[in-house]
Amino acid sequence: MVPPGAQRRDERPHSIADRLSALAKTAQFYWWTGHVVMLAFGTMYYVKRPFGWQAANWYYSKAYVGALLSYVIVIYKTYGPPQMNLAFFHRLMMDENFEYLMLAFYWLSQPAMVVTLLPFVVFSLFHVLKYTRTTVIPIFAPGAASEIERANRAGPQAAPLSAAAKISKYLGAWSAEYYVPALCQVSVWEVAVIGMWLVLGAVTFQTPLLAPLFYFQFLRMRYALSSSTRVAFRRVRSTLDGLLTPPTASASVPGIVTDSYIKARDYL
Repeated sequence: MVPPGAQRRDERPHSIADRLSALAKTAQFYWWTGHVVMLAFGTMYYVKRPFGWQAANWYYSKAYVGALLSYVIVIYKTYGPPQMNLAFFHRLMMDENFEYLMLAFYWLSQPAMVVTLLPFVVFSLFHVLKYTRTTVIPIFAPGAASEIERANRAGPQAAPLSAAAKISKYLGAWSAEYYVPALCQVSVWEVAVIGMWLVLGAVTFQTPLLAPLFYFQFLRMRYALSSSTRVAFRRVRSTLDGLLTPPTASASVPGIVTDSYIKARDYL
């Protein structure tokens, strides 16, 4: 008896067109599409931004639409339809995908800020690469994964890999090497760069006063749930302590700056 949702061996799609058609019917394909949109339009935003903010902002908003699509799909697949009770809301609040969904929606509703898009672009890059390697490449080259396995077992005597297998192997190796360092740097960016940007923007009335309050609530949740965010806070504190507090601080740093920093640091 065939399990529900499974296909008999002779019913599985054989042609590339059949496999693509089957892929397009899955929610994960549209999750991946959202990340492709974020990666493509986010990259174009940073390319266009030096040449004028008006043209670049079109790419900015479209990038966040892609992010919303991806996060809505993954949350719906995880939790199902919304439920009007505190237990459901609590589960959502403890899910980092929901946190980033709310953050993406907030950034989309605000005037474009150049620093906010980068973490989403980095996340989308690794999601796109993984799905491309594990799902898209096998559509066109079903034997690529088995080629890599045979080559790994054979060692130096392995037969040359096909182009698809080489690409798949390279994407896997590159992602494995850079994924964790990239997430660490993104966490520092979220804490130091975006946080400081919003504070300075609020002080100079360039960004809404609500923006840093909303964002620091987001960081508070990330601190509770993410070890990389906690490490980022420690790295930022260590750097600022060295720059602004005795005995390592420069003599040119005004005392009021040091005192204000220490009070703010201890409060947080």
